[in-house]
Amino acid sequence: MAKLTLIEMVQSILSDMDSDEANSISDTTEATQVAEIVRTAYFKLVTSRDDWPFLRTLSNLTGLSDTDNPTLMEIPSGVNKVYWIKYNKKDVTYLSPKDFKDLIDGREETDDGIINADGYITNADPTYWTTYDDTTIYFDSYDSDVDTTLQQSKAEFYGIQVPSWTHEDTFIPTLPEKMFPTLLADAKSTSFLVLKQQANDKEETYATKGRLRAQNSAYRADNAEPTYNQNINYGRR
Repeated sequence: MAKLTLIEMVQSILSDMDSDEANSISDTTEATQVAEIVRTAYFKLVTSRDDWPFLRTLSNLTGLSDTDNPTLMEIPSGVNKVYWIKYNKKDVTYLSPKDFKDLIDGREETDDGIINADGYITNADPTYWTTYDDTTIYFDSYDSDVDTTLQQSKAEFYGIQVPSWTHEDTFIPTLPEKMFPTLLADAKSTSFLVLKQQANDKEETYATKGRLRAQNSAYRADNAEPTYNQNINYGRR
């Protein structure tokens, strides 16, 4: 099955229920209700696993341009998890908040300012990072000879984006083609039960099997399952 727009899924479900036709999700009360059921089914599906590969993203941290706190950056809104960070094309190692604080507190201020009073190095790119609040990223150093603060353009991360939804006819959910039959079957089963007070065992069975298949074969590329330490991943909101 190819990817489907929201109205295409709604029309398919309405047809199977022998309901009135609709050219838009707002044409009839039932079309509007079915569209909402599709939305709910989508989020139920994508939240059933917290590391779907189709939600992975390579992007940049948000720069704060705060010269009073030059080593701080933020995880962008719409990002659910961070797996790893690179700065200036070099790996930056995650430390737990306690280990990071111990590292910073263990550094002694130098007369030349290479290590400042707070324990941060001022003449090198970051080596370590942590987060205390699941939003702000703390790095252990920056190069003041090059930049006044850490730069967004140099701070890359790999992580999981939050799935989004646009409640419009032409909207196509972020989902692999192979998972659209599962989404449609789940929404169809629920629509029959909620709107027609009829169980649709065939669609429910198909949806259940589809969810299990998706969980077990989420990756399109061979050997694509991540091997990094899952314990350093930070889920947000």
